[in-house]
Amino acid sequence: MAKIKIIQKRNNSTEIIISGELTIYCAMDTYQQYIQNINLKDLVTIKLSGINEIDTAGAQLLILLFKEINQRKATYKIASSSNSIDEYVTLFNLQRYFVDHAGSISEAT
Repeated sequence: MAKIKIIQKRNNSTEIIISGELTIYCAMDTYQQYIQNINLKDLVTIKLSGINEIDTAGAQLLILLFKEINQRKATYKIASSSNSIDEYVTLFNLQRYFVDHAGSISEAT
């Protein structure tokens, strides 16, 4: 099961830390519990280094989060990634959402 920690910071930013498994078995629960009604500030920093397993449902959940951030006119950056995320992004050519920048991934412009 995925664990998500959301920290609202004073500098008008939100930090989202995701760890564990981001798979079909927990995607709906994760969406309903954390993402459906998420409160976001202007800058969202996402840390994915704790994700040890991801599948298509998990990738869709992350992309949904990215789109939600963009719809709210906020910006996001991915501060850390895991091998599972990096391999998935490469395998399924998701650089549209994730781009490799000196060992870390962030939003494509």
